[in-house]
Amino acid sequence: MKKFKMRTLITSMVASIALTSVHSQSVQRQAAIENQPETQSSANFYDRRSEGWYWYDDPEAKKREALKKEMLLKEAQAKAQKQMEQQSPPKVEVPSRTVNIYDPETKKYNEPIVVQASEPQMKPLSAEWLNANMPKMLNKALNNPYDKNGNPSSEMEAYMYAQRLALDMSQNFAKSATTLTQTDPFLDETVRVPVDDAANKVFNIALEKDKEEITKHLSQFTGIWFFYDSTCSFCVAQYNYLKDFKIKHNFKIMMISTDGKRLPNMGNDEIVLPDRGQAKRLKLRITPSIVLVAPPNNFYVVSQGLITTDSLLTKILMVADKQNLLTQAQKEKLDPYSKGVLTPEQIKKMQKVETDLNKDPTNIVSLIKQAVGNN
Repeated sequence: MKKFKMRTLITSMVASIALTSVHSQSVQRQAAIENQPETQSSANFYDRRSEGWYWYDDPEAKKREALKKEMLLKEAQAKAQKQMEQQSPPKVEVPSRTVNIYDPETKKYNEPIVVQASEPQMKPLSAEWLNANMPKMLNKALNNPYDKNGNPSSEMEAYMYAQRLALDMSQNFAKSATTLTQTDPFLDETVRVPVDDAANKVFNIALEKDKEEITKHLSQFTGIWFFYDSTCSFCVAQYNYLKDFKIKHNFKIMMISTDGKRLPNMGNDEIVLPDRGQAKRLKLRITPSIVLVAPPNNFYVVSQGLITTDSLLTKILMVADKQNLLTQAQKEKLDPYSKGVLTPEQIKKMQKVETDLNKDPTNIVSLIKQAVGNN
């Protein structure tokens, strides 16, 4: 009996010690949970067991993600700024400022914000100011032409005065432009092409003389192939034009029949050759057709269809110019209207120094004079 009581007492003491130990561990664990820093969730494994095995949030990963967002935002802002600078010259120097997307108070990351710089104020009564405000003033004047007493409204008066200002500015511009163009040979179009009757007559006579000399030069090493069909009424008329052309410009002309027959109005002394596939190789579709031949093996289609003598000469000279059958001096004589005109090559060369023009547009004067060798 004494042994039984002793065993019961020992068992009770062991149980009491075990319960005390469990309670102490529970209190320590709860205190540890309550003392966790705010940057992490205060829930322990058991409280967040519904999130699965991988509920742990890595603070370093959050920092890396925030840094990545900030870098992407800076790249986007830099790209947008570069595009704006390329599309239009800078108007106003706007001081840059750094935008922190991380808010330390809320410990959250804000969405990227694009800040639009305000437009600079226009100079009052300038051309830009008139362009921006006159349409608005016109609308107001149209909507309110009279005041309550039946007199012209203040809106009408404001618009009419603005219009007077614009007309006066335009007149000043026109007067200055006229003075400049008449005193600067590069800007004076009458230097290249005279406009008064006497000078224009001399200009046209000289141009016709140059055409005759160049045509005579071409006739010495080129000839004409005339493709026709004996049943073609237009070919009959074209043959008459070619006879006059041959007499006037002394071109050698070869008659080629697509059907092997002569034209009704063709003399017996005219040499006619049959078409041996030349028309097909030259891709001629209709008759009459005229081809400029430059031996030994250069063929240039001048016309397909009926064409007059003067138009034929114009096209032959055009083809000769395009196919480099003329010297540079002859080309310039044929096109006096292009004298002094900036060439595409010169313009491209000037475009390479666009930075200087963006800084000061008045540099265009010295740039063009340098391009044409007039500085």
